[in-house]
Amino acid sequence: MDEKRIKKNLNFKRLAESRMNKVLQSLNNLSKLSNRQNYEYNQIEVKQIINTLKTEVNNIEKQFKIHSKEKIFKFNERKQ
Repeated sequence: MDEKRIKKNLNFKRLAESRMNKVLQSLNNLSKLSNRQNYEYNQIEVKQIINTLKTEVNNIEKQFKIHSKEKIFKFNERKQ
């Protein structure tokens, strides 16, 4: 069991590093669009990009929280 968990964690780390490096490179490329000498854009367009990125990061965070929650029932302690 322990060996299986170690293997799964190593696989997670390998894939996460690879995928994060791709994301970081894509974000770097996206940031190059901010160069006004090469591109024309308005603040509405910028806001759409930023909002989309924020939404996707929030969705990823929710996915990790969903998969890590243990469901435990517990009575609320109330004085009667």
